[in-house]
Amino acid sequence: MKYFRKSNIIAYLLLCVLVLTLAACGASDSSSESSKGNEQNGSTEQTVKLRLGQSKSANHPVSQGIDKFAELVEEKSNGSLIIETFHDATLGSDREVIEGTQQGTLDLASSSTPNMSSFTNLFIAWDLPYIFENKDEVYKAVDGPAGEIVREELENSGFKVIFFPDYGFRQVVNNVRPVRTPDDLRGLKVRTTNSPVEIADYTAWGANPTPVAWAEVFTALQQGTVEAEGNSYSLLWDTKHQEVLDYATEVNYNYSSDIVVMNKDIFDNLSSEHQEIVMEAGQEAVSWQRDLANEREAEAKQQFIDYGIEVYEPTEEEYQQWKNEVEVVWDEFVVPGKAEPEYVDLILETIGKTREDIFNN
Repeated sequence: MKYFRKSNIIAYLLLCVLVLTLAACGASDSSSESSKGNEQNGSTEQTVKLRLGQSKSANHPVSQGIDKFAELVEEKSNGSLIIETFHDATLGSDREVIEGTQQGTLDLASSSTPNMSSFTNLFIAWDLPYIFENKDEVYKAVDGPAGEIVREELENSGFKVIFFPDYGFRQVVNNVRPVRTPDDLRGLKVRTTNSPVEIADYTAWGANPTPVAWAEVFTALQQGTVEAEGNSYSLLWDTKHQEVLDYATEVNYNYSSDIVVMNKDIFDNLSSEHQEIVMEAGQEAVSWQRDLANEREAEAKQQFIDYGIEVYEPTEEEYQQWKNEVEVVWDEFVVPGKAEPEYVDLILETIGKTREDIFNN
C-alpha cells in the first residue's frame, strides 16, 4: 500500500509540473504574439475600425479612389487604423449614408455634391450650369479657397471633409430620340438629383425633371417612369445603364464632384497621429483617383460607342445654345441665400473667367 501511495504522489507531482510548464509556454506564446502584433503595428495603440458607405458600384473610379484611401490609411498606420468600405448602396443611398454619418451611426460616407446641397448652399454655386467647363477649372476651385470654405462650412453641420473624388461631367442621355439641341429635349421625363439647380436646368431646356434616388434609376428607365438622365459616361457604363439607353449628347452641363466626409466628433476623437494619417491619405488618394477617373471616362465613352449608343457632340453653335438657355438659372440662383454672389465671384476669379465669358452676351 505504501508503495502504491508513493507512486500516486509522484505521478500527481509530475502531472502538476507538466500542467504548469504548458501554461507557462502558452503565456509565453501569447505574450510573444501580442508583442509581434505591436512591433508590426509600430505602436501599442489598439486597432481602430471605421466603416465608410456609399452608393456607387465597386468598380467606379470614385469607389476605387475610396478603396485606395482605405488601403493608404491601413498602410500608413501599420494596421492600427482600418477603414472598411461598402459600395453599391449596401449601407443605403447617398442621402441615407450622409445622414447616418452626420448622426454618428456611420463613421464615413461618400456622396455626389448635389446631394449635399441641403447641408450648405455653397454647393449650389458648384452646380451652376457651365461654371466649370474643364477639369483644370474644377481642380483650381476645389483645391483652392473655394474648396477650403466648403470644408469649414461643413464642420458646422458635423462633417469633416476628407477629400473630393473626381466624379466627372454630366452628359444628357435618353432612350427616346436623338438630342442635338435643347429643342429635342423638350417634353422628355428626365431623372435628376435633388439639386434644385439641376432641376432648374432641365426646366429651362423644356424637359420634365423628376428627382429619383440613384439606386432606382435603372428600373425607372426600364419602366418608362423617366426617359432620360444626366450623368457621366463611366458611372452609366459601370452600372449597366447602356442596357436601357440609346442616345447620348455630350454637353458637359454640370461637373458633379464627389465628397468623402467623416463624422466630425469621430474624427476629433481619433489620436492626432490617426487624424494626420487620414488627411494625408485623402490627399494622396485624390491625386491617384483623378488620373484614374480621366482615363476611365475616355474609355467608357468609347465603350458606349462600341455598344451601339449614338453619341452626339454638338457643334460650337449648338453648344452655345445649350449654355445660353440655362443662363436664366444663374439669374434665379446667384442671389443672397442661394448661390452667394461673393462665393460665385470667388470661383470665377480663381479659374480666371467671368459670367460674360460663359454666356454669349
